[in-house]
Amino acid sequence: MQLLKQLGQKFALFGLLTNHTDIVQQIGNYVLWLLPVLGCGSLAYMLDGYFLGLTQGRILRQSSLIAASVGFAPMAIVAYVFRSSHLLWLALCLFMAARAITLGLQVPKSLRNH
Repeated sequence: MQLLKQLGQKFALFGLLTNHTDIVQQIGNYVLWLLPVLGCGSLAYMLDGYFLGLTQGRILRQSSLIAASVGFAPMAIVAYVFRSSHLLWLALCLFMAARAITLGLQVPKSLRNH
């Protein structure tokens, strides 16, 4: 209960903007998912910027399609079937990780070409 009270104080601005007390009470359950999402997402977005700078839209498009079909969609379907928010967060983590991996694999090829 003390943890929920501390979280409520930390998210006071959220409480001022909305009246969703059930969300504020449950937000502590999902805070740990922010670390992998932000970690994998930061790598993916950094590589997005790299390939945008090279004007390699084809690589970005293919990476997004692969990550969505291999990383996100299967786990999102499982999350829907089991009605699990945690599995949906995992699907987002897998999407970001798949984006980072597929773009990371293209970096050596891009260095040889330029």
